[in-house]
Amino acid sequence: MEHAQGHNCGACTSPEVQALFCELLDENTSRARALEIREHIAQCQECSERLAAEEIVRAMVRKCCGGAQAPEQLRQKITIEISRTEVRWTQ
Repeated sequence: MEHAQGHNCGACTSPEVQALFCELLDENTSRARALEIREHIAQCQECSERLAAEEIVRAMVRKCCGGAQAPEQLRQKITIEISRTEVRWTQ
């Protein structure tokens, strides 16, 4: 994923960007829409890094849960809590 070095969109922590992350990572999002979102996110280094961290966390959760599905109401509650939480990775 290419992104502008040092470029920041200024909306990195906004609800709109978080909604894009959720839409992108939703398995029901079309490939065309996912590509469109990825291109938009790639324009901002901070958003790109947040997306990478989100994908790592989701992959770890999938691996740990062994494919188990939470009831829909619980999934919605977890999604809301995740969207309110900001993870900072330090290197």
